[in-house]
Amino acid sequence: MLRRAILLLACLLCLHPARAQTPATAPDPLDTVAVYLVPTENFPEVFAANLARMLTRDTGIWVKASLAVPIAEMAPLAGSNQYAAEDFFEKLLPQTEKLPGVGRKTLFLLLTTRDLNTRSQNFRYQISYHNNLLNMSVISLARLFSYQDGQPLMDVTAATRFYKMCKRTIGEARLGWQRSGDPSDLMYAPIMSIEDLDKIGLEHKGAALAVPVQRVDQVSIATVDGAYQLTVPASTLTLSVPALGLSVQEKKGDAPPRSFAFSGQQGALSIAGSFESVHSFRGAGAAWDGDLSEMKAHGAPEASDAAFENIGGWNVVLYDQRGINSSSMRAHYVKDGTWIDLRLSLVKKEKPAARREALRQRLKAMAVGARNAGERTE
Repeated sequence: MLRRAILLLACLLCLHPARAQTPATAPDPLDTVAVYLVPTENFPEVFAANLARMLTRDTGIWVKASLAVPIAEMAPLAGSNQYAAEDFFEKLLPQTEKLPGVGRKTLFLLLTTRDLNTRSQNFRYQISYHNNLLNMSVISLARLFSYQDGQPLMDVTAATRFYKMCKRTIGEARLGWQRSGDPSDLMYAPIMSIEDLDKIGLEHKGAALAVPVQRVDQVSIATVDGAYQLTVPASTLTLSVPALGLSVQEKKGDAPPRSFAFSGQQGALSIAGSFESVHSFRGAGAAWDGDLSEMKAHGAPEASDAAFENIGGWNVVLYDQRGINSSSMRAHYVKDGTWIDLRLSLVKKEKPAARREALRQRLKAMAVGARNAGERTE
């Protein structure tokens, strides 16, 4: 019944009044897709396709709908009929990477009819949830239906609500639109109820002045309880590094914004790393192959006795370098769309086994935590 009702939206959306904006020119099919609408399970493809056409017309960027994507083995949150937004990202990330026309800046909107919340369940429900690092949102239709005699009704009102949520997400994540305090503006925030959503308009009043921006995620380092606390705005993960004996190294001009570096023991110990998107991670083995190629290209001492280990959730490779009394570690931590890439090196005149154990203890003393500040919810 629900699927049949939603399928009628193809006709309903055609009756939706056109916006007073200049229609976008047809995008070159060779261009990278700016925004992908990815319908899941019983979210109808025809509805997604109509939304994509409308949003392309109204935003001036290429919005494309994919075919419906099934989600296997997704369980609801304990004691509820709601599903965790984070599970959508984990289940669908591998499939979105394979879509044609995907580029580094492509925004993905995952469309679902399931009732949505987060793993923390800090709110009663979520209509949408965004992960900056993955450049991916999930938007739920479940709470947007109209009701007649206590029964959910899919009509133009419900379709308009969903259109607004999609356009708001695209505006903020892709077009550089800022949230507004004007209750009639599309970008009004915060949206605390369906009534708020119904009151906002279909247009952002600052759209003509907005310039598409690319978020720059600078790593932040703060000292908390004797440890360096590392965070990046786009990630929900934090990394805590015991500060004793370590000093923060100043970044070079060409250093990536998400990178960091420490040194200790009069320069004998170095720790460097970065927060990256899981899109960039191809596995510890592939990373090690890249390291070997880089060492060879730069004429570095040959690596020897490489050993792969798992230490507290980190995928690790330990190795020595002949002739310089050095042992090094490359460690990878992958969770919730974030890849923490870490390198530790110790130069010391002692047995390789002792140096390696010292590096293991350094890693074990670090802690990966979670926070909510990198997420945008409504």
